[in-house]
This record gives sequence, structure tokens and C-alpha cells, in this order.
Amino acid sequence: MLARVDGRWVEVYMAVRRPLETKVQCVLVCVCLTAMPGLAPQVDRSQIVDPAAVDPSKGHQDRLQLYSKHIRDPQARPEERRNWAEALLAEWFRAPSDDARKLIVELLTKDTESQSAVCEAIANGSVGHGDRLDAGFVPPLFVLLGSDNAEVRSAAAQALAEFPGEGVAAGLGAAAGQADLPMTKRLAAIDSLAVNIYRRDVIAELIRLLAADSPEIRQRAFAALEPAAREPIGPDPQKWAQWWAEKQRLTDQEWVVDQLRMYRERDRRIKSAWQAFQEDSKRQQADLSTKLRDFQRELFRTVAGEQRDAKLVEWLGDPHEEVKLTPLGIIKARIADEGKRPEGDVLAMLLKLLKTGSPVIRREVLAIVQNLGDPAVVEAVLAQLEAEKDPATRVAILRALGKLDSPDGVPVLVREIASPDSRPEGVREAALALAQIAENGNATAQVQAAVAPLMNRYQAAAADDMSMRAGLLTAMVGVGDPIFAPCFLEAAELPDAAVLRAAIRGLRAIGDTSKLPLLRRHTQHGDPLVRLAAIEAVGQLGREEADLESMLPRLNPALELNEPAREAAWRGFRQLLADKPVRDRIAAAALLRDVPDREIAYLDELARALPATEGNAAEREAVLERLGLLLAAAGKHDDAVPHLRELYGVRSARGDATTLDWGLQLLDTLLQARNYSEAANLIRQLASEANGEAPKRVVRTVAQYIESPEMVADPERTRLLLEELKTLPVGTLGDEWTKLLTRAADRLSASNRASANKAVP
Repeated sequence: MLARVDGRWVEVYMAVRRPLETKVQCVLVCVCLTAMPGLAPQVDRSQIVDPAAVDPSKGHQDRLQLYSKHIRDPQARPEERRNWAEALLAEWFRAPSDDARKLIVELLTKDTESQSAVCEAIANGSVGHGDRLDAGFVPPLFVLLGSDNAEVRSAAAQALAEFPGEGVAAGLGAAAGQADLPMTKRLAAIDSLAVNIYRRDVIAELIRLLAADSPEIRQRAFAALEPAAREPIGPDPQKWAQWWAEKQRLTDQEWVVDQLRMYRERDRRIKSAWQAFQEDSKRQQADLSTKLRDFQRELFRTVAGEQRDAKLVEWLGDPHEEVKLTPLGIIKARIADEGKRPEGDVLAMLLKLLKTGSPVIRREVLAIVQNLGDPAVVEAVLAQLEAEKDPATRVAILRALGKLDSPDGVPVLVREIASPDSRPEGVREAALALAQIAENGNATAQVQAAVAPLMNRYQAAAADDMSMRAGLLTAMVGVGDPIFAPCFLEAAELPDAAVLRAAIRGLRAIGDTSKLPLLRRHTQHGDPLVRLAAIEAVGQLGREEADLESMLPRLNPALELNEPAREAAWRGFRQLLADKPVRDRIAAAALLRDVPDREIAYLDELARALPATEGNAAEREAVLERLGLLLAAAGKHDDAVPHLRELYGVRSARGDATTLDWGLQLLDTLLQARNYSEAANLIRQLASEANGEAPKRVVRTVAQYIESPEMVADPERTRLLLEELKTLPVGTLGDEWTKLLTRAADRLSASNRASANKAVP
């Protein structure tokens, strides 16, 4: 078998063969090798003979004749002969008669095919029954050690190794050391001894053979002894003699312990080598897969547009899984990058693979078709669910039904939830899919059938199965039936984040306010998704000041790092104030002082919501006043101007005592916004008002701006402002105004001269 496989497998086997000469370790290697893809021998189970299937009415003699007939049959295949020989050996163990003994001995002296079959039967069928083998089998087996047929010699050596006691070992040692025997027989005797290297009587025979006349015998004895020592000793008879002297002093129990330690160490090394081999194999497979994928993608780029679908269909129909994976990836990319959904022959092939592909391929197909929403896809997915046996693929199908969002999928999902035979992961995924369909509102009538199954399954769920509970609660949220209230109320007290999140959403869905104090506490929960759910619930269900206050920390980026939670708190804050009187809403805006951007946004929203009518004039002015000052303080002068302009106009028309103050505030904001033209017009208007303080305060306001470090450092801004201010009538604002403009003009001239001097080389 090993000769037919990749050389790497042979290397691994050869690396572990020598330390694994004992039956136990050989079994381990056989199991490992059998588990490797492509290495397990294909056995036709119809050829295996069950002794119990032989007609029980036949007597012992009849059965012996039957076994003999089939073992001797010249037309029988080797497997058939061996199976009948094993049946004969089982007959011997069941009824060890003289006739059975004679038949076995006779077969061991007949044709090579019969000899090989019986030897293999003894080697394979004597495990656990070695003490029931007959000493009469030994002489013919010894004869077969000298057979001209290598296969018979090997089988005889393996068979002799099954006989317990020191007699057979001594005979094998004597045969191996007998110089007048054929070399093939002597070597076969050593091979038989090597099978039982864990036995001290066997080691004693091999140690004696180190002094044999033949180098070939000595070399084979060295090789057989090697697995008996913990460390390599090499072909040195003296060292082996010293080693054996130490081991002979051990008691039987000490010897067993020593052997056990040695084999444990070897077992660890084998496992390490096996793991390294598996990892190397995976790396090589991944490398080949990558190269194949790259080759296919490069080839696909050269295919003409009208032939591309045909190429995809060709690859999808290839019998090799690796070839199919690349077109599936290409189809995904075309959907994501080009919005090109599979159709026609490509879609038909995908749906065919959904029924006939490997589980990996089926899951890849599901990842594509679950986003198509085609009735044919829904039908194919539902049909595959009925036939699907792979658990992971069933889960993927249930997930796909949720994304397909079809009412036709609801009965199947409900059945999955209700069935006591459903696997837990399937129930959970079905519940999540049902929630998705229910929340989209496309199957309102159908989802009502899920109420009782959801309740029953939730009550039957294990108390510690939080994943299952979370999935079922999520489905209950989608259905939104008030009958689920007890489940939501109970789950709201549980510590699991996923369960808690679903319970909070459930309370919000049915409008239950009894847990509001708990929900307010959960707005500070460590899990961001729980916080988000709690914030949304408090924003919708809350009515008290405490509910409003619970939103404030969640609006602050320094306290709430999760952006969706901050946005939910912002919605909740406005939602909680939506029905409040305007004055209360204006007062509540002050609560946002720690997040000025939110305060500005809320006041701006109020300003747009309050029309400029007498009925709410005072409230609108209060909003404009606060909003204008906040925007100006935040450096958003352009945004502040419209609000301050409106406020000044209202106060001026009314002749309010604060008109000048707000006019000057507007003037400063216009200057900061570099709206110099409107600033000049406002100065003209303010200077004309019957207020003796107006000119002086206007001059101070303009002086503070024009002589600021920022303006001194920016001659161009000074020039633009002076051009507008020169349009004002001379003397309107008195001598201080004239002096201010003169200083500014002189500073500008000096700056111009300095610039001109720098320009001259």
C-alpha cells in the first residue's frame, strides 16, 4: 500500500516504523495511516465471511470441509481465502478438535496460497487468544520460514510471533543462529522475534545473535534490538551486552514500568511528528489551492465577456472541489463589485450544486444564493433542508432562509424550533432566521404560528444554555406577542449579555415599563450592545427625569466610546423631550453643556421647529439667544450670524433695552465671520441710534477686532475691512473712530513698504 502513495507518506512511515515494533504501537500507526485520505485500503465488505453466518445446522465436520474447500479453491481471491481461513481459526477456538488441528496443519503444508492464508489468519485472528493456539502448529510454521515464497515466509514469521511462552522464542533464536540453514530462513526467524521485542526472553535471543557468524545476521539482530532501547546504541555488541546486563537486574514489574515509559516517550514523538506532518500537508494543500485559484482567475480575465458564464458553468461542473471554489469566489466578487447577480445557466448550476456538492461547496453556494431572493432559490433551499444530513450545512440553510426573507420559509423554521429531534444549534439558527423574517414584516400572519413553539422550546431549554435562550428570545422579539412578557422579565435579570440584550429588546417591543429602573442601570452595562439596547428601550419607554438623565453620560464621547450607543442616546434624549412644553425643552438643552455640539444641534432643531409668531416669540428669542452665543463661542461665526441677526432685528423693532448689546454682539460676530460689508452697514445703523453710548461702544468693539494679534499679522484682512469702513460718513463716530482708522491705515502702509523693500534685490 505504501509503495503506491506519495513519497512523503513513505518517509513518515519509515521514520516511525522502528520505534513501533510492538503490537500496540503498530496498531497506532495503522490507525493513523488508515485515517489518511487515499491510504485506507478499500475493502469489499461482501467478501468478509462471518462464521456465524455459516449454516448452523451443519455439523463440525461439515463446516471443516466447507472451510477447506474454499481455502483450497484455486479460483478464490487472496482476500476470500484469508476470510475463510479466519473462519477456520475461529472454529478451532470454538471447538479445538483433532480434526480441526489436522486440517490447519495440513493446509500449512499445501500450496503457497493456502499456507499464506492460514498464516495470516493465525497472525490476525489470534489477538487475545494466543494461549489457545496449538503447539502442533509450530513445526509446519518453522518449515515455512524457509519457504521460497517471500510472502509465505513473512506470514509464517508473523504467525509464530503470536505463540506465547519462551519455547517458540528459543526455537527462533536457535534457527537464526544455525549456520547451515538458508539465510532467508534465519532472517525470517529474526523478523519473527522482532515482533515481540518487548519480551525479555526475545531480547535474550537477539543479544546472543550479536555474536553470530554472519554479518547479515548480526546486522538484522542489531536492527531488531534497536526499538528495545530508549536511546540509540548502534551496532556495538559490547554496549548491547552492558545494556542487557542492567536490564536483566530489573524485576518483572520494573521491566514493565521501564517499557511503559519508553513507549510513552515514543508515543509523544510520534504524535509530534504526525502533527507536524499534518500541518505540512495542510500548508502544501493551501499553497496548491492558492496557485490553482490564481491560475483560474488569471485565465478568467482572458475569457471574452459573452463566454464568461460558460466558463463558470464549466468549472462549477468539474468533479474536483478545489476547481469549484474559484468560480464561487468569482461569482461573489461580481455581485459585490459589479452588482452582477448569477442567472441563467450559472444560477441553475449553483442550485444543482446545492443538491449534489460536498458540504463545503453547498455552504459556499448558500452564501451566494441567500442574497438573491429568487423564488426558485427559496424552493431549492427548502428542498435541500429536507435532505441535508450535514449539521453545519443545515445550520447554514436555516441562516439562509432568514436572509431570503420569504414567508414560505416560516413553517419550516417553526417546525425546526418545535421538533424535539432538532439539534440545539439548528433550533437557535431557526429562531434567529424567524426573527429576521418577522422583524422585516413580510410574514406577519405566518409568524403567529410560532408563538406556542417558541414558548414551549424556551421553557424546555436548559437553564445554562444561554446561546439557545438568546436565540429564542430574539425570535420572540420579532414576533412581538405580549404573551412573551414573563420570559422577557425573567431574562432581564440574567447576567449573560446576549440573553440580556434580547430581553431588553423584548420589553421594548411589547412596551413593558416595569423594568425601567433596571434598564436605566443597564445603560452603563459593560457590553456595548447591551448598553445600546438599554438606551433604545429607555428612550422609547421612559417618562421620568431619571430616564432623561441616564441619556446624558451616553452622549459624551469621553464616557461613551461606542458611536451607535451615542447616536441611540441622542435619539432617546430628543424622544423623551418630544412631548414636553417648549420651555421645558429649552431648559433641558442646558443639560447638554458638556457636549456643546449636541446642545447646538438641539437648539437649532428647536429654532426650526418654532415658527416666528407671537404665540411663541419669547421661546424663540430664548432659543436664538442661546444658540447664537454658543455658535459664536464655538467659532462657528457664519452659522451664528443668521440667529443673531434675527434676534437683533426683533429687539430693535421692539425698542428693547438690550438692543445695543445684541447689535454689538452681532457686529463682533460679523467681523469674525469676515462679513465686512454687513458689518459696515450695522455700524452705520448702530451709530444712528439715539444712545449716547453707542458710538463709543462701537469703536471699542471694532478696535478690539482690528488691533487683535490676528489682524495685525494679516494686512490683507485689514485692507479689506478698511475699504468697507471708509464708506461710513466722516465724523459719524467721533475722533476716536478717526484715530482708530488712521492707526490701522498707517500700520497697513508700513507693512506694504516693508514688503516692497523685501522685493527689491
